[in-house]
Amino acid sequence: MTRWAWVGRLAGFVALFMACAFVFFIGAALLTGSLGAGSSPVLDWWTVLPGLAAAFAATWVLAVTIDGRPLAWLGLRGGRRGAVELVLGSLAGMAIVGATILVLALAGWVSWSAGTHGGVLMALEVSLLLLAAAFAEELLFRGYPFRVLEGRFGPAVALGATSVAFGLLHGGNPGIGPLALVNLTLAGVMLGVAYWRSRSLWFVGGLHFGWNWALAASGLSVSGIEVSISGLDPVVSGPPLWTGGTFGPEGGLTATFLTALGTVWLWRIAGSGRGG
Repeated sequence: MTRWAWVGRLAGFVALFMACAFVFFIGAALLTGSLGAGSSPVLDWWTVLPGLAAAFAATWVLAVTIDGRPLAWLGLRGGRRGAVELVLGSLAGMAIVGATILVLALAGWVSWSAGTHGGVLMALEVSLLLLAAAFAEELLFRGYPFRVLEGRFGPAVALGATSVAFGLLHGGNPGIGPLALVNLTLAGVMLGVAYWRSRSLWFVGGLHFGWNWALAASGLSVSGIEVSISGLDPVVSGPPLWTGGTFGPEGGLTATFLTALGTVWLWRIAGSGRGG
């Protein structure tokens, strides 16, 4: 890659993503009659699918069509290997967030009561939505942009830049504060380390999905957005500095420490995929 080629590649990727996202979101809004509605984050197919489609379109055009790279270069390997990586990543994400929730429960800062459950089909739909949303964000940050920055500047710059961008992406989420913004940036570092070490977008997409799924299964907010799978009604009574308050665990110091420990753990278990 020439000295400034990375600028054109990233600019092209961002421009194409924004153009596709605009078209897809407008199309979805027209179909649902929601054009001009409020901009509060909502998790449904009409908001998730346009973003995922736009991210994949930008990735395909820049990585495959222009650069001539196979999707495997981004870590999207086909067959059984990709499926295994997705499952392992999902389990790792659930484990890290599960540990965070467990600490909060053992401290007596969160408890649950039975609420209204939407049924198995509703839980499956929400799970699929979380999976699609996770992959949309991973394509945007740990996919083509990460590889371009890494190829030009090395992994440290790629990790730093994509993690900051990932944190800022959530800057408009309901109830976000400075600590939550820091934690989401640290989560970006964790995801970036997992991608760099595993060189698998399936693994890191699963990690992201498992993280969000575990929060939704507990009934706690996912980055400030209320998403429920199990129907459990959580009662958060501990100090917001540690619990994250209404934003969810990602806004508290408990998540800060567990994310840091999770990053070290992933460094060790994800293998080394720095080649290729």
